[in-house]
Amino acid sequence: MTQTYQHSPRPVGGPISFTLKGETLTVDSGRKVHEVQLGAVESVRMTFEPGRLGRKAYRTKVVMKDGKAFSFTSLSWRSLIEAEQLTQEYRAFAHALFEAVRRANPNARFIAGKPWWLWLSTTILGVACLLGMAFLIWQAVQRGLTDVALLGGLFVAIGAWQIEPMVRLNKPRAFRPESPPPNLLPA
Repeated sequence: MTQTYQHSPRPVGGPISFTLKGETLTVDSGRKVHEVQLGAVESVRMTFEPGRLGRKAYRTKVVMKDGKAFSFTSLSWRSLIEAEQLTQEYRAFAHALFEAVRRANPNARFIAGKPWWLWLSTTILGVACLLGMAFLIWQAVQRGLTDVALLGGLFVAIGAWQIEPMVRLNKPRAFRPESPPPNLLPA
């Protein structure tokens, strides 16, 4: 059975097409066509990627044993300001790819989230920024600067709204290819 997926990963540039047939994945960027043997896959990583203009995207990155890698996202850009969520297409292709990789290389690692060092540094930096803003708000309230405290509260709310899903969804963990984490697949 052949499974296909196509998306435009950037606002400017052409689409990339993926065709999965058996243990071979064909990646066509419009300029080059690569044949990927799925038995040479070292790891598959799923992540949440907060996007531009409030667009969130989910990314799957495949790393080969020779160090080469490719990725695809659930978001396809149509123009500089218009993007489309490819929810069903992304889910179907990701499931088919995970199963094909599992069959071709049972030793491939399936990982959800960012690498530990990146996730931990993002978490520490995010918490530090929010605590710093909370201290600013407390100081503003102590000095009677209500407008500064309200503005600081707005920044804390926006920051928490942006940081929380990055930390929660990108926590590093392994997963089984037949049951990828549902929170790293678009709903």
